[in-house]
Amino acid sequence: MARRSQFEIYIDILKAVAEGKRKPTHIMYRANVTWKRLKKHVNFLVVHGLLVEEQDGGTKTLLLTSSGKDIIWYHMKIERELIQTKKTIPFKLYPSINASHRK
Repeated sequence: MARRSQFEIYIDILKAVAEGKRKPTHIMYRANVTWKRLKKHVNFLVVHGLLVEEQDGGTKTLLLTSSGKDIIWYHMKIERELIQTKKTIPFKLYPSINASHRK
């Protein structure tokens, strides 16, 4: 399995929060990242206005901003478009794709 890009990790973190995971530990498990990497990526997402940190008593929670929701929406739209495009690509034009589908 190929390694994920930073962008894919950001999307996984945003999706985890969108699914209702609010606590950092829950997000860490859902996004499948280490604690150290989660802190780094969450910091980036907060600085860029995609997540907001809140203190709920003694617990830190994360919330998705409207910009974060937009990013998820655009990502899902692009994924859908790519899936549709992949279904319509003539296999004769792309032999490597054709070979991978025969397996």
